[in-house]
Amino acid sequence: MSLIVEDGTGLLTSESYATVASTVAYAATRGLEFDGPDDDTEAALRRATTWIDARYRSGFTGYRVNRRNQALEWPRHDAYDANDNYVAYNALPQEIVRATQEAAIRELAEPGSLSPDLTVGQTMKRVKVGPIEIDYDSSSAAYDNRPISTVIDDILSTLLSYPSGSGGRIAGTSERS
Repeated sequence: MSLIVEDGTGLLTSESYATVASTVAYAATRGLEFDGPDDDTEAALRRATTWIDARYRSGFTGYRVNRRNQALEWPRHDAYDANDNYVAYNALPQEIVRATQEAAIRELAEPGSLSPDLTVGQTMKRVKVGPIEIDYDSSSAAYDNRPISTVIDDILSTLLSYPSGSGGRIAGTSERS
């Protein structure tokens, strides 16, 4: 199946913000690999795009050009970057494309790594090493145990209305025995 890449019009059928060819070139200039069968590379780009939208949608400014009648979160009307520069409503910001490429490289190397399935009851709640003991708040364990990519956070930071990295948190207490 051929990958449908968003062209800036807010397609109802788009599946990715980046092409396979542009991701191969992006990876090569950074000494990374994005090479595999077409089906695998396209699937990695689809998963990466889904993850970008799910992880960062609440931080994007503006609203989707075609509202609910477009597949992805971009393009957007009334979007501004961190420097208060208007982001054109009919184009994809380069940050979105680069973040998708970074995520796809990770997804091709380890499929499902960005969105692992977690069972809350099976997460670690307490760790004790010698006299140091840490209790973890398990109320949001599934969310807190999702991977965070600082590279992708940094790439998207100029397009987010909240500080990058604020989606996750570390919670716990420590006590001396």
